[in-house]
Amino acid sequence: MMIRTVLVATTMLAAIAPAAFADDAETEAALVPLADRFARGFYAQDADQVLSTVHPELSKLGLRPNFQGFGRMTIENLTPGDLQILGEFYNSDGRLDPVTSTVDVRFFDSTGDTGVFQLNADSEWYDFFVGTRINDDWVLVNCAYGSFEWTNNPDRSEHMDQIHDVVSRYASAWDAGDAAQVVASVYPDFDRRHVDRSGAREYLAPETLETIAIELDAAAPATSDATVTVFEATRATGAARIDAQDRVEWVFLLRVEGDWQIVNSFWEPRSL
Repeated sequence: MMIRTVLVATTMLAAIAPAAFADDAETEAALVPLADRFARGFYAQDADQVLSTVHPELSKLGLRPNFQGFGRMTIENLTPGDLQILGEFYNSDGRLDPVTSTVDVRFFDSTGDTGVFQLNADSEWYDFFVGTRINDDWVLVNCAYGSFEWTNNPDRSEHMDQIHDVVSRYASAWDAGDAAQVVASVYPDFDRRHVDRSGAREYLAPETLETIAIELDAAAPATSDATVTVFEATRATGAARIDAQDRVEWVFLLRVEGDWQIVNSFWEPRSL
């Protein structure tokens, strides 16, 4: 899978890799500076700048080692409130220059309303992001993140195969309308959302496992099988796309105690 890369060292933006899975140039041109502002807000200790790029209900999930001293790895959610505190204190030693430190943006996928990409914040951390347009404003809505050192993954091929299996089980359960299997195939605090574009005002619509089960119980099984494309696997984070009969869905995964778990997703309806 080829991907497109934009390296932002200052305010200059330059595409330096060929097109990949899907390619909407206008979407990518809108999201690159948004990603740049997000990362540089931390470099500059400007929490307001960080928060200006994310949705108030951002789902930003990562791994937390040694949870409450028990030695176990768990998943933590950095809410916008957490980002406000972190944005005020990150880079307090000045190791990152707000202008010259790099922001590397690598697109996995993009449509007219949504882009999926990896942000490398210099050599500090990385984010897998979903950005979308809501009421003509671009905003970051879903994220899975990790330490930059985890991007060096000697088991990448094996992990991508594992991710494909996990996401395929989830997608097959949706195709079959099997609510119990869908619930069993995702993290217990799974965040699934889409943008409701049916009214005069668009809004981010979250879905709980309960509402997912209700929806699937009332739905007819799909008449064609979904396909899965895995974009990337670090040592801790995975990104994939599901092409189903009724939708396109982008999922992020985290590897907890050796097991890949789907932690959040964002979907768009497909014209039937």
